[in-house]
Amino acid sequence: MWADVIHLQVVPAGDAPDDEALAESALALGHELAELDVDEVSPVAAGEAPAGAKGVELLALGGLLIKLGRSSRVLRQVVDAIRDWVGRTGAGSVKMTVDGDVLELTGASSADVKQLIDAWIQRHSEQ
Repeated sequence: MWADVIHLQVVPAGDAPDDEALAESALALGHELAELDVDEVSPVAAGEAPAGAKGVELLALGGLLIKLGRSSRVLRQVVDAIRDWVGRTGAGSVKMTVDGDVLELTGASSADVKQLIDAWIQRHSEQ
């Protein structure tokens, strides 16, 4: 059953000039991704909150966990939406991780980047 599901973790990489703006922008990205054919989009937990804090977990700033079927079409839609978001927001870059395999996207749009994305999607989708 788990073999048919991809858990894609997306976390902004590098220095964010404005943490609040990044958090709001990532929330908007989460809503955008939820409109795609994905099972679930939720914030990424960054660990337990310090003693005395009211929250159970700290959230990774701007981090999202996307659960989707093992489909190259849907994974491509998600990756394209994230890549567009990076370009629109100037977020710098994001790291996407599936089963320990990391792909870092920047706003760049070269043929080499497209080939890397294509190979990464192929590794994590149905054959």
